[in-house]
Amino acid sequence: MTPRDTESERRYRAIFENPFDLIAVLEAVRGPEGAIVDWRYTDANANWVRAQGRTRDELLGGTVGEIAPARAGELIPLYTRVLMQSRPAQYEERSGETDLLVSLFPIAGDSVVSSAVDITARIRVEAEVRRLLAANRAEREWLSAVLNSMTEEVYFADPQRRYTYANPAAMREFGHSDIEGVDIERIVAQLEVLRPDGTPRPISQAPPVRALAGEIVRDEEQIVRIPRTGELRFRQVSSAPVRDTEGKIIGSVSVVRDVTDRRLRQKELQAMEDQRQRLISTLAHELRNPLAPLRTGIELLRKVREQPQLLDTVPPMMERQIRQLVVLIDRLLDIFQQRPAHGTNPTAGK
Repeated sequence: MTPRDTESERRYRAIFENPFDLIAVLEAVRGPEGAIVDWRYTDANANWVRAQGRTRDELLGGTVGEIAPARAGELIPLYTRVLMQSRPAQYEERSGETDLLVSLFPIAGDSVVSSAVDITARIRVEAEVRRLLAANRAEREWLSAVLNSMTEEVYFADPQRRYTYANPAAMREFGHSDIEGVDIERIVAQLEVLRPDGTPRPISQAPPVRALAGEIVRDEEQIVRIPRTGELRFRQVSSAPVRDTEGKIIGSVSVVRDVTDRRLRQKELQAMEDQRQRLISTLAHELRNPLAPLRTGIELLRKVREQPQLLDTVPPMMERQIRQLVVLIDRLLDIFQQRPAHGTNPTAGK
């Protein structure tokens, strides 16, 4: 062997025995009629030998049918096809705890090279990505189901003050088919929005806009004329900024609850209470009326010895006043015993 051949062999072995790849060279074994019936290992680097769980002497000279009989039916035709078609091929396989990407390509004569690289880390990353995507998809589906079933309106907006989502309750209430990408100002400007005291509320004070500036708005009441019906409705709005892991605001979420029925119920209860108080005040005043005649009757009865005829007029008068007192006291007791029925809808039947 010439020095040049020696240098070529050294370079070949340096490449062949690299620390990353598993490399083997196989030569076709032909039958009497020239057809390929098996493949014999003619060379293999240390990584390949280790992966096979054999010594180098046990591996070299052996055939695929002998070394890997369980896979011979798959590998022999594959190696043969690569050689006959002169086209490389790739496939993935698992060896023990290691995932490999195997590349096959033909070389001179009846030989092919099998070169494998460890892709275990990539496979694990891909599996984790798939798991996270599946978990994320399941979480999105769960969140979508929750939002779709809510009677409260839910809105999401981005830092550019554009709506990115509105749940079905919000869409129904305002007659929108889609508000994704629409400016908050454009939607709000189409509405008549009042503060609880009846004064107009500026667009700049809209809870989603304030949330995008970092403010947390809790249960702020407003009055809105609903385009779908034209009626004024009392609404309670909560908005909060949405931040990423670094604390940067990446959007806002708003939840709107219609509290019109509750406000009407509160108004009705207050009216009923005011009426009760007026009745109590009136009855308390009326209770004083019989007292004066009764006091007068008591004084007259003290003079009954001098004026016996008083027995004919004073007791009946006192009985009438006492009956009146009983009636007034009964009415007063009825008022105290009256309690508004909880949960009554003041708009029912209207």
